[in-house]
Amino acid sequence: MQSGISASADLQNAFAAFASDSALFALPVTISNESLNALPAIPFPSTTSSATLVSSLSSLEQILSPTIPLYLLLRKTPTPTSPLLAATYIPSRAPVRQKTLFASTRASLVRELGSEKFSETLFLTEKEEVLDPKTWADADSSSDDATSGAGGGSGTNTALLSTEERELQAVKRAEEEARHGTRGRDLMNEGGSGGAVSLGGGGSGTHGVSMKVSDEAREGLAAVKAALDNGTGGAGVLVQFGIDIPNETFTLVNAPQQGVAPADVHRNIPADRPTYSVYAPGRESGINGVLFIYVCPGTSKVKERMVYASSGRFFVTYAKAEFGITVLKRLEASEPEDLDGARIPEEIAALSPPVAGDGGADSAPGSGTATPRGGGFARPKRPGKR
Repeated sequence: MQSGISASADLQNAFAAFASDSALFALPVTISNESLNALPAIPFPSTTSSATLVSSLSSLEQILSPTIPLYLLLRKTPTPTSPLLAATYIPSRAPVRQKTLFASTRASLVRELGSEKFSETLFLTEKEEVLDPKTWADADSSSDDATSGAGGGSGTNTALLSTEERELQAVKRAEEEARHGTRGRDLMNEGGSGGAVSLGGGGSGTHGVSMKVSDEAREGLAAVKAALDNGTGGAGVLVQFGIDIPNETFTLVNAPQQGVAPADVHRNIPADRPTYSVYAPGRESGINGVLFIYVCPGTSKVKERMVYASSGRFFVTYAKAEFGITVLKRLEASEPEDLDGARIPEEIAALSPPVAGDGGADSAPGSGTATPRGGGFARPKRPGKR
């Protein structure tokens, strides 16, 4: 899995200097401006024969943040023949998008600098873990076991996982956090415990996500709001949105489509790219809200997958705060066909207010606050490996 981000010329030059200078202990690397870039190298505190990676760990403390991912290229000893290590530090408190971005780019970093130059690669998630001498002793032990074929443990040590397995593990973990939130926060931020989202693209919001919204996308949301306010007759209004990833901007993919019946929604969703679809059912549904449908085909790039997965919550919150659009149900699918047949009609029926005498009112008729039966997040099928 790759993010499409590559090493800059600056990093290539910095790494060449680092590799040739045995007095340098660490070369930190970050992602900025859609490329891998080097930060200032860190020398060994001492270049005597007793200097080691473990004895030099304290010099890394100044560059480690509990919320900012970082790559660390390290030298074990201050000698010309010392092995190099590539460590990926992705703290558990980092924003979801940063987690997935760094996780899916780590293979590109090692490959472009020369995988043969690194004797080990590690995946670390806490600052304390980076600074703990035991971490590096365990890594050496795991590497020896893997080489000798004696690694008979449970397989949970990330040092024993392949690069592909580590990337998949990190991306899946980040996607789950984007879907379900952290520390027990509910998905739609309706339980009162979720963090505030920064609107207008100025600062960081929920999970560190903050996006701009194009004028066309705003017009699309305005069309949805108008449909809710004025009624849409016997069929619904469907509007599709996307993300301009380089510019971190929500865009309008398709102009508002009028008269789309629930059973036909899936036929109007693109199958060749990720999209957010907002569907306002017709007046006959009896509900005053929308379905938010996220479709991410299995052929999507890793970077598309991670950005869309981590930005949906922001989009939903923005639509509510800026346009008063209430999302009553959020659906996710890997292909439009996953939503065919009676799926959408059934979801709408579950949200509709009960008829007189039904006795099981989840909400007052027409209140627009219907509570979805079976939970607020429906995911028909996990995207398979492609």
